[in-house]
Amino acid sequence: MKRIALVFFLLVFGLNFGLAQSASDETPATREDVEQLFTTMHIREQVRDMMDIAVKQSRQMAEQTLRKKLPDVTQNDIDRMNASMEQTLKSFDVNGMIDDMVPVYQHHLTKADISAMATFYQTPTGQKLLREQPQMAAEAMTAMQPRMQKMMSSMVDQAEKMAKEATTRPAPSGGEAKPATEKN
Repeated sequence: MKRIALVFFLLVFGLNFGLAQSASDETPATREDVEQLFTTMHIREQVRDMMDIAVKQSRQMAEQTLRKKLPDVTQNDIDRMNASMEQTLKSFDVNGMIDDMVPVYQHHLTKADISAMATFYQTPTGQKLLREQPQMAAEAMTAMQPRMQKMMSSMVDQAEKMAKEATTRPAPSGGEAKPATEKN
């Protein structure tokens, strides 16, 4: 009887210990956990770097598209477009965007997940990845730029075609012109 009681005790204790272990693995990450991970990952700097890269490459693509579509575009027009993009970049609230990210990370990651990620990003390989990631992203964007330029140009062509069709439709006989979205 003592043996059965001992086995029962061990099973119950072991089950409770196992439940406590799995529950701790599912402990939600706190805001502080996520913010510490962001600090380890240099998220603020990464967001700023990525925004700089994105604006630079968007500026190049926009200029190429404008010059192709509007051969008479002036350097003054290009400068105004660049100034507008620069002003938009300056108005981004990086800290606010990062604050918005915290609950998303909390929703998807547990305390154990955050801890494992922080441990990785504190290693030399993790730090190398963080250091190299902006350059890798910039090089990837450069590699994709011809494809994106072609897609962008195709979209502009399609929009121009649709606009031209909408303005050149003949008015139906007997009255008012139908809106461009209606079929004739």
